[in-house]
Amino acid sequence: MINEIFYSIQGEGFLIGTPALFVRFQGCNLRCVWCDEKSALDFDKTAKSYAKALEEIETLITLHSPSLIVLTGGEPLLNEDFINIFSYFKSLNKTIQIETNATILKDDVETLLKTYAKTYITLSPKYISNYTIDSKFLDFDKNIELKIVVDEHLNESILEREHIRPFIEKGLLILQPLWENGSVKFLDKAIKLAEKFNARIIPQMHKLLGLK
Repeated sequence: MINEIFYSIQGEGFLIGTPALFVRFQGCNLRCVWCDEKSALDFDKTAKSYAKALEEIETLITLHSPSLIVLTGGEPLLNEDFINIFSYFKSLNKTIQIETNATILKDDVETLLKTYAKTYITLSPKYISNYTIDSKFLDFDKNIELKIVVDEHLNESILEREHIRPFIEKGLLILQPLWENGSVKFLDKAIKLAEKFNARIIPQMHKLLGLK
């Protein structure tokens, strides 16, 4: 089930500024307090079916011909339509970015992601899941980034954890200051952490620009 489909620019992570088609999946296994897409949290029967979503996707592909597809949520890797949607864009030879909270990676999905060279994974572990990252993600050695929201919970001891260290050593850590009530929060904290942990600070540019 699909929550929404839209064309915009990628406003987060290392692919920031790239025009992209976004497919937002319905349903998530976490409930972050500051979630900015609460409409996508629950598996809602009023969400778009795969067939209806595909019609919208084909229309937007014709209009914009984007090179980047962003599969987001909710949590896309838990959605029953994920493999079909991913396979469709794979058939079009598109770069496919998956934004995931990193808590779970099913075996069939892992195989699919690993066998397509244009897969790009954004891991975004959260405080509510104790910054858990499914160990299967640690086997990906390219086209992957680690993006962590800087809020009142993030601290040095979290960034020193063993499963986070490899991303820091490879320069793949992104610190994203919390966006709240129309402004960026915890920027000073993000700067201090970035200096110590070889990280890049990338706020949510689309929100700063007033885009979707």
